[in-house]
Amino acid sequence: MVFSTTLANAASSDAIEARLRVLEAEIAKLRREARQAKAEAQQAAQSAQSSAAKAAAAQASAVQASAQPPVPPVLTQFKNGLFVETADKAYNFKVGGRMQFDGGGTSQPLNGWSDQAGVRQVRLEIEGKAAQYWFYKLQYDFAGSQYGTPFNAPVQGGIRDFYMGVQHPLLALPFTKDPAFIHIGSYFEPFTLEFTTSSRFRDFIERAMAVEAIGASRHLGAAIGAYGENWSAKGGAFTTSFEDLNTNPAVGSPPLVGIPAKAGWFPTGGGQYYEFTGRMTYAPIMTQHDLLHVGVSGRFHNPNSATGLSDDRVLRVGNRIRSEAYILNQGLLGTPDLSCGSVILPGWTAAASAHCVNNVESFDVELSAAHGPFSLQAEYLGQQVNRNPTKVALARLAGAFAPGGASQYFSGYYVYGQWYLTGEERAAAYDVTNKLGANFNQVPIKSPVSAGGIGAVGLAARYSALNLNSGPYSGSSLYNMLAYTTLIAPNPAAASYIANAGVVGGRQQNVTLGLNWYPENGFHFQFNWIHVLRASAPFNDYALFATGVPARQGPYFNGAHPDLFEARAQVYW
Repeated sequence: MVFSTTLANAASSDAIEARLRVLEAEIAKLRREARQAKAEAQQAAQSAQSSAAKAAAAQASAVQASAQPPVPPVLTQFKNGLFVETADKAYNFKVGGRMQFDGGGTSQPLNGWSDQAGVRQVRLEIEGKAAQYWFYKLQYDFAGSQYGTPFNAPVQGGIRDFYMGVQHPLLALPFTKDPAFIHIGSYFEPFTLEFTTSSRFRDFIERAMAVEAIGASRHLGAAIGAYGENWSAKGGAFTTSFEDLNTNPAVGSPPLVGIPAKAGWFPTGGGQYYEFTGRMTYAPIMTQHDLLHVGVSGRFHNPNSATGLSDDRVLRVGNRIRSEAYILNQGLLGTPDLSCGSVILPGWTAAASAHCVNNVESFDVELSAAHGPFSLQAEYLGQQVNRNPTKVALARLAGAFAPGGASQYFSGYYVYGQWYLTGEERAAAYDVTNKLGANFNQVPIKSPVSAGGIGAVGLAARYSALNLNSGPYSGSSLYNMLAYTTLIAPNPAAASYIANAGVVGGRQQNVTLGLNWYPENGFHFQFNWIHVLRASAPFNDYALFATGVPARQGPYFNGAHPDLFEARAQVYW
Protein backbone atom coordinates (compact mmCIF):
# COMPACT_ATOMS: atom_id res chain seq x y z
CA MET A 1 0.00 0.00 0.00
CA VAL A 2 2.74 2.27 0.98
CA PHE A 3 4.73 1.16 -2.08
CA SER A 4 1.87 1.91 -4.43
CA THR A 5 1.38 5.29 -2.83
CA THR A 6 5.06 6.08 -3.33
CA LEU A 7 4.90 5.11 -7.00
CA ALA A 8 1.88 7.30 -7.53
CA ASN A 9 3.64 10.30 -5.98
CA ALA A 10 6.70 9.73 -8.18
CA ALA A 11 4.60 9.56 -11.27
CA SER A 12 2.83 12.77 -10.31
CA SER A 13 6.20 14.54 -9.72
CA ASP A 14 7.51 13.48 -13.14
CA ALA A 15 4.40 14.83 -14.80
CA ILE A 16 4.79 18.18 -13.06
CA GLU A 17 8.45 18.46 -14.10
CA ALA A 18 7.50 17.62 -17.69
CA ARG A 19 4.89 20.31 -17.68
CA LEU A 20 7.37 22.79 -16.19
CA ARG A 21 9.86 22.03 -18.93
CA VAL A 22 7.14 22.58 -21.55
CA LEU A 23 6.19 25.88 -19.92
CA GLU A 24 9.81 27.00 -19.75
CA ALA A 25 10.27 26.20 -23.42
CA GLU A 26 7.17 28.20 -24.31
CA ILE A 27 8.35 31.11 -22.14
CA ALA A 28 11.76 31.01 -23.85
CA LYS A 29 10.03 30.96 -27.23
CA LEU A 30 7.84 33.87 -26.27
CA ARG A 31 10.88 35.80 -25.09
CA ARG A 32 12.67 35.15 -28.39
CA GLU A 33 9.61 36.21 -30.36
CA ALA A 34 9.31 39.33 -28.21
CA ARG A 35 12.95 40.23 -28.82
CA GLN A 36 12.54 39.58 -32.56
CA ALA A 37 9.35 41.64 -32.66
CA LYS A 38 11.13 44.45 -30.83
CA ALA A 39 14.06 44.33 -33.29
CA GLU A 40 11.66 44.30 -36.25
CA ALA A 41 9.77 47.23 -34.76
CA GLN A 42 13.00 49.17 -34.35
CA GLN A 43 14.03 48.34 -37.95
CA ALA A 44 10.59 49.36 -39.19
CA ALA A 45 10.87 52.65 -37.33
CA GLN A 46 14.28 53.31 -38.81
CA SER A 47 13.00 52.46 -42.29
CA ALA A 48 10.06 54.78 -41.77
CA GLN A 49 12.37 57.59 -40.71
CA SER A 50 14.63 56.98 -43.72
CA SER A 51 11.64 56.96 -46.06
CA ALA A 52 10.34 60.15 -44.53
CA ALA A 53 13.75 61.80 -44.99
CA LYS A 54 13.89 60.66 -48.60
CA ALA A 55 10.37 61.91 -49.20
CA ALA A 56 11.24 65.27 -47.65
CA ALA A 57 14.39 65.50 -49.77
CA ALA A 58 12.43 64.58 -52.89
CA GLN A 59 9.80 67.17 -52.04
CA ALA A 60 12.49 69.82 -51.49
CA SER A 61 14.13 68.87 -54.77
CA ALA A 62 10.77 69.10 -56.51
CA VAL A 63 10.16 72.54 -55.02
CA GLN A 64 13.63 73.69 -56.09
CA ALA A 65 13.14 72.27 -59.58
CA SER A 66 9.81 74.03 -59.89
CA ALA A 67 11.49 77.32 -58.84
CA GLN A 68 14.16 77.01 -61.62
CA PRO A 69 13.01 76.13 -65.15
CA PRO A 70 14.70 73.15 -66.72
CA VAL A 71 17.73 73.83 -68.90
CA PRO A 72 16.57 73.66 -72.52
CA PRO A 73 18.32 71.29 -74.90
CA VAL A 74 21.07 72.64 -77.16
CA LEU A 75 20.85 72.22 -80.93
CA THR A 76 24.01 72.13 -83.02
CA GLN A 77 24.18 72.33 -86.78
CA PHE A 78 26.41 73.51 -89.61
CA LYS A 79 24.96 76.44 -91.56
CA ASN A 80 28.00 77.76 -93.44
CA GLY A 81 29.69 77.78 -90.05
CA LEU A 82 29.25 76.07 -86.71
CA PHE A 83 25.89 77.18 -85.27
CA VAL A 84 24.77 76.36 -81.73
CA GLU A 85 21.40 77.37 -80.31
CA THR A 86 19.17 76.52 -77.36
CA ALA A 87 15.72 75.13 -78.13
CA ASP A 88 14.04 78.27 -76.79
CA LYS A 89 16.27 80.38 -79.11
CA ALA A 90 17.32 82.60 -76.21
CA TYR A 91 21.03 81.81 -76.68
CA ASN A 92 23.04 81.06 -79.80
CA PHE A 93 26.41 81.62 -81.36
CA LYS A 94 28.04 81.01 -84.72
CA VAL A 95 31.70 80.50 -85.56
CA GLY A 96 32.40 81.75 -89.08
CA GLY A 97 35.03 83.35 -91.26
CA ARG A 98 36.23 83.99 -94.78
CA MET A 99 39.34 83.69 -96.94
CA GLN A 100 39.94 85.75 -100.08
CA PHE A 101 42.76 85.06 -102.52
CA ASP A 102 43.35 87.76 -105.16
CA GLY A 103 45.64 88.04 -108.14
CA GLY A 104 46.00 89.88 -111.42
CA GLY A 105 47.99 92.27 -113.54
CA THR A 106 47.88 95.70 -115.14
CA SER A 107 48.95 96.79 -118.61
CA GLN A 108 50.39 100.17 -117.53
CA PRO A 109 51.75 100.21 -113.98
CA LEU A 110 51.81 103.98 -113.51
CA ASN A 111 52.18 103.74 -109.77
CA GLY A 112 51.68 100.13 -108.76
CA TRP A 113 52.55 96.52 -109.48
CA SER A 114 52.45 95.15 -113.01
CA ASP A 115 51.26 91.81 -111.63
CA GLN A 116 50.65 90.56 -108.13
CA ALA A 117 48.99 87.79 -106.13
CA GLY A 118 48.18 87.79 -102.45
CA VAL A 119 45.73 87.34 -99.64
CA ARG A 120 43.09 90.06 -99.37
CA GLN A 121 41.27 88.88 -96.24
CA VAL A 122 41.62 86.02 -93.77
CA ARG A 123 38.99 86.54 -91.11
CA LEU A 124 37.64 84.56 -88.19
CA GLU A 125 34.51 85.68 -86.39
CA ILE A 126 32.15 84.76 -83.57
CA GLU A 127 28.69 86.24 -83.33
CA GLY A 128 25.54 85.39 -81.47
CA LYS A 129 22.71 86.23 -79.11
CA ALA A 130 22.46 86.01 -75.32
CA ALA A 131 19.52 86.13 -72.88
CA GLN A 132 17.05 86.61 -75.73
CA TYR A 133 17.70 90.33 -76.26
CA TRP A 134 21.48 90.85 -76.46
CA PHE A 135 23.65 90.37 -79.56
CA TYR A 136 27.40 90.52 -80.11
CA LYS A 137 30.17 89.93 -82.65
CA LEU A 138 33.97 89.73 -82.77
CA GLN A 139 35.78 89.60 -86.09
CA TYR A 140 39.56 89.52 -86.57
CA ASP A 141 41.50 89.82 -89.82
CA PHE A 142 44.80 87.91 -89.93
CA ALA A 143 45.93 89.34 -93.28
CA GLY A 144 48.72 91.85 -92.67
CA SER A 145 49.43 95.10 -94.47
CA GLN A 146 51.03 94.30 -97.81
CA TYR A 147 52.47 97.66 -98.80
CA GLY A 148 52.90 99.79 -95.70
CA THR A 149 52.83 103.52 -95.16
CA PRO A 150 54.92 104.66 -98.18
CA PHE A 151 51.82 103.94 -100.30
CA ASN A 152 49.40 104.92 -97.54
CA ALA A 153 47.75 101.53 -98.03
CA PRO A 154 44.73 100.52 -95.93
CA VAL A 155 45.64 98.85 -92.65
CA GLN A 156 44.53 95.24 -93.05
CA GLY A 157 45.48 93.05 -90.10
CA GLY A 158 43.59 93.50 -86.83
CA ILE A 159 40.14 93.91 -85.33
CA ARG A 160 37.26 94.61 -87.69
CA ASP A 161 33.75 94.11 -86.28
CA PHE A 162 33.76 94.24 -82.49
CA TYR A 163 30.43 95.13 -80.94
CA MET A 164 27.51 94.36 -78.65
CA GLY A 165 23.91 95.51 -78.66
CA VAL A 166 20.45 95.07 -77.25
CA GLN A 167 17.02 94.77 -78.87
CA HIS A 168 14.49 94.74 -76.01
CA PRO A 169 10.67 95.05 -76.00
CA LEU A 170 11.08 98.23 -73.97
CA LEU A 171 12.47 99.77 -77.18
CA ALA A 172 9.37 98.84 -79.17
CA LEU A 173 7.88 101.54 -81.37
CA PRO A 174 4.32 101.49 -82.74
CA PHE A 175 5.47 101.67 -86.36
CA THR A 176 8.35 99.16 -86.27
CA LYS A 177 8.41 95.50 -87.22
CA ASP A 178 10.58 94.56 -84.23
CA PRO A 179 11.82 96.65 -81.29
CA ALA A 180 14.47 99.26 -81.98
CA PHE A 181 18.06 98.30 -81.10
CA ILE A 182 21.10 99.95 -79.56
CA HIS A 183 24.46 99.17 -81.19
CA ILE A 184 27.81 99.83 -79.44
CA GLY A 185 31.35 99.04 -80.65
CA SER A 186 33.24 98.90 -83.93
CA TYR A 187 31.15 98.38 -87.07
CA PHE A 188 30.24 100.01 -90.39
CA GLU A 189 28.77 103.44 -89.91
CA PRO A 190 25.28 103.80 -91.42
CA PHE A 191 26.49 105.50 -94.59
CA THR A 192 26.04 104.27 -98.20
CA LEU A 193 24.67 101.00 -99.53
CA GLU A 194 27.82 99.52 -101.07
CA PHE A 195 30.14 100.20 -98.14
CA THR A 196 27.85 98.30 -95.78
CA THR A 197 27.45 95.36 -98.20
CA SER A 198 29.56 92.38 -97.15
CA SER A 199 32.45 91.55 -99.49
CA ARG A 200 31.09 87.97 -99.52
CA PHE A 201 28.14 89.06 -101.65
CA ARG A 202 29.51 92.14 -103.43
CA ASP A 203 28.98 92.06 -107.19
CA PHE A 204 32.50 93.41 -107.91
CA ILE A 205 35.80 92.52 -106.30
CA GLU A 206 36.31 96.03 -104.90
CA ARG A 207 33.95 98.88 -104.13
CA ALA A 208 33.58 101.82 -106.51
CA MET A 209 36.16 104.62 -106.14
CA ALA A 210 33.69 107.21 -104.84
CA VAL A 211 32.50 104.85 -102.09
CA GLU A 212 36.05 104.09 -100.97
CA ALA A 213 37.00 107.79 -101.01
CA ILE A 214 33.97 109.31 -99.27
CA GLY A 215 32.42 106.32 -97.46
CA ALA A 216 32.78 106.01 -93.70
CA SER A 217 33.93 102.40 -93.14
CA ARG A 218 34.08 101.01 -89.56
CA HIS A 219 34.42 103.25 -86.49
CA LEU A 220 34.01 103.01 -82.75
CA GLY A 221 30.69 104.43 -81.69
CA ALA A 222 27.13 104.01 -80.50
CA ALA A 223 23.95 104.13 -82.56
CA ILE A 224 20.24 103.38 -82.41
CA GLY A 225 18.42 101.72 -85.27
CA ALA A 226 14.98 100.46 -86.25
CA TYR A 227 13.23 98.86 -89.22
CA GLY A 228 9.76 98.13 -90.47
CA GLU A 229 8.30 95.95 -93.19
CA ASN A 230 10.06 97.84 -95.99
CA TRP A 231 12.19 100.58 -94.39
CA SER A 232 15.19 101.04 -92.11
CA ALA A 233 16.76 103.91 -90.17
CA LYS A 234 19.88 104.23 -88.06
CA GLY A 235 21.95 107.05 -86.61
CA GLY A 236 24.75 107.49 -84.11
CA ALA A 237 27.96 109.13 -82.94
CA PHE A 238 31.41 107.74 -83.83
CA THR A 239 35.13 108.38 -83.45
CA THR A 240 38.42 106.47 -83.91
CA SER A 241 38.63 103.42 -86.17
CA PHE A 242 40.76 100.29 -85.89
CA GLU A 243 41.45 100.81 -89.61
CA ASP A 244 43.05 104.24 -89.18
CA LEU A 245 46.75 104.43 -89.95
CA ASN A 246 47.20 105.97 -86.51
CA THR A 247 44.48 105.83 -83.85
CA ASN A 248 45.64 108.97 -81.99
CA PRO A 249 46.51 112.55 -82.90
CA ALA A 250 50.21 113.08 -83.41
CA VAL A 251 52.27 113.58 -80.27
CA GLY A 252 53.44 117.18 -80.25
CA SER A 253 50.16 118.60 -81.58
CA PRO A 254 48.98 121.02 -78.87
CA PRO A 255 45.38 122.17 -78.51
CA LEU A 256 44.07 125.40 -80.03
CA VAL A 257 45.31 127.66 -77.23
CA GLY A 258 49.12 127.71 -77.15
CA ILE A 259 51.81 128.28 -74.56
CA PRO A 260 54.35 131.06 -75.23
CA ALA A 261 57.78 129.78 -76.21
CA LYS A 262 59.41 131.49 -73.23
CA ALA A 263 57.49 129.17 -70.91
CA GLY A 264 59.82 126.40 -72.05
CA TRP A 265 57.18 123.70 -72.36
CA PHE A 266 54.06 122.90 -74.35
CA PRO A 267 51.08 120.52 -74.03
CA THR A 268 51.05 117.55 -76.36
CA GLY A 269 48.30 115.45 -77.84
CA GLY A 270 44.73 116.59 -78.31
CA GLY A 271 41.31 115.19 -79.13
CA GLN A 272 40.68 112.64 -81.85
CA TYR A 273 38.00 113.32 -84.44
CA TYR A 274 34.30 112.63 -83.90
CA GLU A 275 31.30 112.49 -86.22
CA PHE A 276 27.54 112.00 -86.43
CA THR A 277 26.18 109.71 -89.13
CA GLY A 278 22.75 108.50 -90.21
CA ARG A 279 21.06 106.52 -92.98
CA MET A 280 17.43 105.93 -93.99
CA THR A 281 16.09 103.53 -96.63
CA TYR A 282 12.69 102.76 -98.13
CA ALA A 283 11.56 100.05 -100.54
CA PRO A 284 8.19 100.92 -102.15
CA ILE A 285 8.42 97.67 -104.14
CA MET A 286 9.67 94.59 -102.30
CA THR A 287 8.76 91.07 -103.42
CA GLN A 288 10.67 87.88 -104.13
CA HIS A 289 10.95 88.88 -107.79
CA ASP A 290 10.91 92.70 -107.87
CA LEU A 291 12.60 95.40 -105.82
CA LEU A 292 12.87 99.17 -105.77
CA HIS A 293 15.09 100.53 -102.99
CA VAL A 294 16.03 104.15 -102.29
CA GLY A 295 18.12 105.59 -99.49
CA VAL A 296 19.93 108.65 -98.22
CA SER A 297 22.88 109.06 -95.82
CA GLY A 298 24.45 112.02 -94.06
CA ARG A 299 27.66 112.48 -92.09
CA PHE A 300 29.06 115.40 -90.08
CA HIS A 301 32.77 115.13 -89.23
CA ASN A 302 34.73 117.29 -86.81
CA PRO A 303 38.49 116.63 -87.01
CA ASN A 304 39.13 118.16 -83.57
CA SER A 305 42.94 117.94 -83.10
CA ALA A 306 43.45 115.24 -85.75
CA THR A 307 45.51 115.68 -88.91
CA GLY A 308 45.97 113.52 -91.97
CA LEU A 309 48.24 111.29 -89.88
CA SER A 310 45.39 109.91 -87.75
CA ASP A 311 42.40 110.88 -89.90
CA ASP A 312 43.71 110.15 -93.37
CA ARG A 313 40.47 108.88 -94.92
CA VAL A 314 38.75 112.24 -94.39
CA LEU A 315 41.60 114.76 -94.35
CA ARG A 316 43.59 113.09 -97.16
CA VAL A 317 40.67 112.23 -99.41
CA GLY A 318 41.23 109.41 -101.88
CA ASN A 319 44.76 108.43 -100.82
CA ARG A 320 43.63 104.82 -100.30
CA ILE A 321 42.06 104.49 -103.74
CA ARG A 322 43.65 101.69 -105.77
CA SER A 323 41.81 101.99 -109.10
CA GLU A 324 39.25 99.41 -107.89
CA ALA A 325 41.89 96.67 -107.90
CA TYR A 326 43.52 96.82 -104.49
CA ILE A 327 45.92 93.90 -104.92
CA LEU A 328 47.59 95.70 -107.87
CA ASN A 329 48.22 98.89 -105.83
CA GLN A 330 47.46 101.22 -108.74
CA GLY A 331 47.08 104.41 -106.67
CA LEU A 332 46.71 107.63 -108.66
CA LEU A 333 44.39 109.91 -106.67
CA GLY A 334 44.48 111.71 -103.34
CA THR A 335 44.40 115.20 -101.89
CA PRO A 336 47.05 116.71 -99.63
CA ASP A 337 46.34 116.96 -95.92
CA LEU A 338 43.39 119.37 -95.88
CA SER A 339 44.03 120.10 -92.18
CA CYS A 340 47.43 121.54 -93.22
CA GLY A 341 49.06 118.95 -90.93
CA SER A 342 51.37 119.90 -88.07
CA VAL A 343 53.36 123.09 -88.57
CA ILE A 344 55.83 125.24 -86.62
CA LEU A 345 53.96 128.40 -85.64
CA PRO A 346 55.57 131.58 -84.25
CA GLY A 347 55.80 131.44 -80.46
CA TRP A 348 55.61 127.64 -80.27
CA THR A 349 58.40 125.34 -79.20
CA ALA A 350 57.22 122.40 -81.34
CA ALA A 351 54.96 121.53 -84.25
CA ALA A 352 51.28 122.17 -83.68
CA SER A 353 48.18 121.07 -85.52
CA ALA A 354 47.26 123.84 -87.95
CA HIS A 355 43.51 123.14 -87.53
CA CYS A 356 42.70 124.29 -91.05
CA VAL A 357 39.50 122.22 -91.26
CA ASN A 358 36.47 123.31 -89.26
CA ASN A 359 34.28 120.37 -90.28
CA VAL A 360 33.41 118.05 -93.15
CA GLU A 361 29.87 117.38 -94.40
CA SER A 362 29.21 114.30 -96.56
CA PHE A 363 26.07 112.86 -98.10
CA ASP A 364 25.01 109.91 -100.22
CA VAL A 365 21.91 109.02 -102.24
CA GLU A 366 21.37 105.42 -103.30
CA LEU A 367 19.13 103.45 -105.65
CA SER A 368 18.78 99.73 -106.22
CA ALA A 369 16.26 97.95 -108.42
CA ALA A 370 15.71 94.35 -109.50
CA HIS A 371 13.34 92.50 -111.80
CA GLY A 372 13.82 88.78 -112.08
CA PRO A 373 17.47 87.97 -112.88
CA PHE A 374 18.32 91.60 -113.80
CA SER A 375 19.35 94.22 -111.25
CA LEU A 376 20.64 97.80 -111.14
CA GLN A 377 22.42 99.82 -108.47
CA ALA A 378 23.71 103.40 -108.32
CA GLU A 379 24.98 105.91 -105.77
CA TYR A 380 26.11 109.55 -105.77
CA LEU A 381 28.38 110.82 -102.99
CA GLY A 382 29.42 114.38 -102.19
CA GLN A 383 31.76 115.86 -99.60
CA GLN A 384 31.98 119.49 -98.52
CA VAL A 385 35.12 120.52 -96.59
CA ASN A 386 34.71 123.74 -94.62
CA ARG A 387 38.03 125.35 -93.70
CA ASN A 388 39.39 128.32 -91.80
CA PRO A 389 41.12 130.59 -94.36
CA THR A 390 43.13 132.36 -91.67
CA LYS A 391 44.59 129.07 -90.47
CA VAL A 392 45.32 128.09 -94.07
CA ALA A 393 47.25 131.35 -94.60
CA LEU A 394 49.21 130.87 -91.37
CA ALA A 395 50.10 127.31 -92.39
CA ARG A 396 51.46 128.59 -95.71
CA LEU A 397 53.55 131.17 -93.88
CA ALA A 398 54.93 128.36 -91.74
CA GLY A 399 56.05 126.52 -94.88
CA ALA A 400 53.30 123.88 -95.16
CA PHE A 401 51.84 122.89 -98.52
CA ALA A 402 48.28 124.13 -97.90
CA PRO A 403 46.43 124.70 -101.18
CA GLY A 404 42.82 125.83 -101.45
CA GLY A 405 40.73 128.22 -99.44
CA ALA A 406 37.67 128.17 -97.23
CA SER A 407 35.62 125.64 -99.17
CA GLN A 408 36.36 122.46 -101.12
CA TYR A 409 33.84 120.09 -102.68
CA PHE A 410 34.55 116.57 -103.93
CA SER A 411 32.15 114.10 -105.50
CA GLY A 412 31.78 110.79 -107.27
CA TYR A 413 29.27 108.22 -108.39
CA TYR A 414 28.81 104.79 -109.91
CA VAL A 415 26.10 102.86 -111.71
CA TYR A 416 26.09 99.17 -112.52
CA GLY A 417 23.87 96.38 -113.75
CA GLN A 418 23.99 92.60 -113.35
CA TRP A 419 22.20 89.76 -115.13
CA TYR A 420 22.13 86.23 -113.73
CA LEU A 421 22.40 83.86 -116.66
CA THR A 422 21.17 81.00 -114.46
CA GLY A 423 17.99 82.81 -113.37
CA GLU A 424 18.82 83.83 -109.79
CA GLU A 425 16.99 86.91 -108.47
CA ARG A 426 18.72 89.55 -106.35
CA ALA A 427 15.41 90.79 -104.93
CA ALA A 428 15.15 87.54 -102.96
CA ALA A 429 18.41 88.40 -101.16
CA TYR A 430 17.18 91.79 -99.90
CA ASP A 431 17.16 92.09 -96.09
CA VAL A 432 15.61 95.08 -94.34
CA THR A 433 16.38 93.67 -90.84
CA ASN A 434 20.17 93.89 -91.26
CA LYS A 435 21.64 95.68 -88.21
CA LEU A 436 23.76 97.78 -90.61
CA GLY A 437 20.67 98.91 -92.49
CA ALA A 438 18.77 97.45 -95.43
CA ASN A 439 21.15 95.46 -97.61
CA PHE A 440 21.71 92.23 -99.58
CA ASN A 441 22.64 88.74 -98.39
CA GLN A 442 23.59 85.60 -100.33
CA VAL A 443 21.52 85.30 -103.51
CA PRO A 444 19.50 82.04 -103.39
CA ILE A 445 21.19 79.56 -105.76
CA LYS A 446 18.67 77.71 -107.91
CA SER A 447 20.86 74.75 -108.86
CA PRO A 448 24.12 74.33 -106.91
CA VAL A 449 26.91 72.11 -108.15
CA SER A 450 26.29 69.62 -105.32
CA ALA A 451 22.77 69.09 -106.71
CA GLY A 452 24.00 68.47 -110.25
CA GLY A 453 23.73 72.09 -111.47
CA ILE A 454 26.28 74.75 -112.33
CA GLY A 455 25.56 77.21 -109.53
CA ALA A 456 24.70 80.88 -109.99
CA VAL A 457 26.44 82.72 -112.84
CA GLY A 458 26.12 86.48 -113.30
CA LEU A 459 27.52 89.06 -115.72
CA ALA A 460 28.04 92.62 -114.42
CA ALA A 461 29.13 95.99 -115.82
CA ARG A 462 29.95 99.17 -113.87
CA TYR A 463 30.83 102.77 -114.67
CA SER A 464 32.38 104.82 -111.87
CA ALA A 465 33.85 108.31 -111.54
CA LEU A 466 35.58 110.32 -108.83
CA ASN A 467 36.56 114.01 -108.90
CA LEU A 468 38.93 115.21 -106.18
CA ASN A 469 39.75 118.54 -107.85
CA SER A 470 38.39 121.71 -106.29
CA GLY A 471 39.69 124.99 -107.64
CA PRO A 472 40.27 127.06 -110.78
CA TYR A 473 43.18 125.03 -112.15
CA SER A 474 43.53 121.30 -112.80
CA GLY A 475 44.66 118.87 -115.43
CA SER A 476 47.25 119.74 -118.06
CA SER A 477 46.74 123.48 -117.66
CA LEU A 478 47.81 123.32 -114.03
CA TYR A 479 50.88 121.24 -114.79
CA ASN A 480 51.92 123.44 -117.73
CA MET A 481 51.56 126.67 -115.73
CA LEU A 482 53.57 125.26 -112.83
CA ALA A 483 56.23 123.91 -115.14
CA TYR A 484 56.53 127.32 -116.80
CA THR A 485 56.75 129.31 -113.54
CA THR A 486 59.19 126.90 -111.86
CA LEU A 487 61.42 125.60 -114.69
CA ILE A 488 61.24 127.88 -117.75
CA ALA A 489 60.60 131.33 -116.27
CA PRO A 490 61.00 130.92 -112.51
CA ASN A 491 58.56 133.11 -110.64
CA PRO A 492 58.05 131.92 -107.04
CA ALA A 493 55.12 134.26 -106.39
CA ALA A 494 53.22 133.11 -109.48
CA ALA A 495 54.03 129.44 -108.83
CA SER A 496 52.83 129.79 -105.24
CA TYR A 497 49.57 131.40 -106.33
CA ILE A 498 48.88 128.74 -108.96
CA ALA A 499 49.76 125.82 -106.67
CA ASN A 500 47.68 127.14 -103.78
CA ALA A 501 44.66 128.33 -105.76
CA GLY A 502 42.80 125.05 -105.28
CA VAL A 503 43.04 121.46 -104.12
CA VAL A 504 44.05 119.01 -106.83
CA GLY A 505 43.35 115.43 -105.82
CA GLY A 506 42.92 114.22 -109.39
CA ARG A 507 40.10 112.73 -111.44
CA GLN A 508 39.49 109.18 -112.60
CA GLN A 509 36.81 107.36 -114.55
CA ASN A 510 36.64 103.59 -114.86
CA VAL A 511 34.53 101.02 -116.62
CA THR A 512 34.49 97.47 -115.24
CA LEU A 513 33.23 94.19 -116.64
CA GLY A 514 32.74 91.37 -114.17
CA LEU A 515 31.83 87.71 -113.89
CA ASN A 516 30.41 86.19 -110.69
CA TRP A 517 30.09 82.47 -110.00
CA TYR A 518 28.55 81.01 -106.83
CA PRO A 519 28.89 77.21 -107.19
CA GLU A 520 27.53 76.70 -103.65
CA ASN A 521 26.56 78.77 -100.66
CA GLY A 522 29.91 79.73 -99.15
CA PHE A 523 31.96 79.82 -102.37
CA HIS A 524 32.35 82.84 -104.64
CA PHE A 525 34.63 83.24 -107.67
CA GLN A 526 35.00 86.62 -109.38
CA PHE A 527 36.76 87.98 -112.47
CA ASN A 528 37.04 91.74 -113.19
CA TRP A 529 38.49 93.74 -116.06
CA ILE A 530 38.88 97.45 -115.28
CA HIS A 531 39.63 99.95 -118.04
CA VAL A 532 40.64 103.45 -116.95
CA LEU A 533 38.85 105.88 -119.23
CA ARG A 534 40.48 108.91 -117.65
CA ALA A 535 43.34 109.31 -115.20
CA SER A 536 44.37 112.82 -114.21
CA ALA A 537 46.86 112.33 -111.40
CA PRO A 538 47.30 114.90 -108.58
CA PHE A 539 50.22 116.77 -107.10
CA ASN A 540 49.31 115.92 -103.52
CA ASP A 541 51.89 117.16 -100.99
CA TYR A 542 54.81 116.98 -103.44
CA ALA A 543 57.94 119.07 -102.94
CA LEU A 544 56.91 121.47 -105.69
CA PHE A 545 59.22 124.30 -104.71
CA ALA A 546 62.21 122.08 -103.96
CA THR A 547 62.33 120.08 -107.19
CA GLY A 548 59.69 121.63 -109.42
CA VAL A 549 58.10 118.22 -110.06
CA PRO A 550 56.16 115.78 -107.89
CA ALA A 551 58.46 113.87 -105.57
CA ARG A 552 56.33 110.90 -104.51
CA GLN A 553 54.47 109.51 -107.51
CA GLY A 554 56.65 110.82 -110.28
CA PRO A 555 55.63 113.16 -113.13
CA TYR A 556 52.08 114.31 -113.62
CA PHE A 557 49.97 111.64 -115.35
CA ASN A 558 47.36 112.59 -117.88
CA GLY A 559 45.98 110.63 -120.81
CA ALA A 560 47.04 107.19 -119.58
CA HIS A 561 44.44 104.41 -119.90
CA PRO A 562 45.67 101.35 -118.02
CA ASP A 563 43.81 98.03 -118.06
CA LEU A 564 43.66 96.04 -114.85
CA PHE A 565 42.76 92.36 -114.63
CA GLU A 566 41.87 90.86 -111.27
CA ALA A 567 40.49 87.53 -110.04
CA ARG A 568 39.31 86.38 -106.62
CA ALA A 569 38.65 82.97 -105.09
CA GLN A 570 36.67 83.21 -101.87
CA VAL A 571 35.32 80.78 -99.31
CA TYR A 572 33.19 81.87 -96.37
CA TRP A 573 31.37 80.03 -93.63
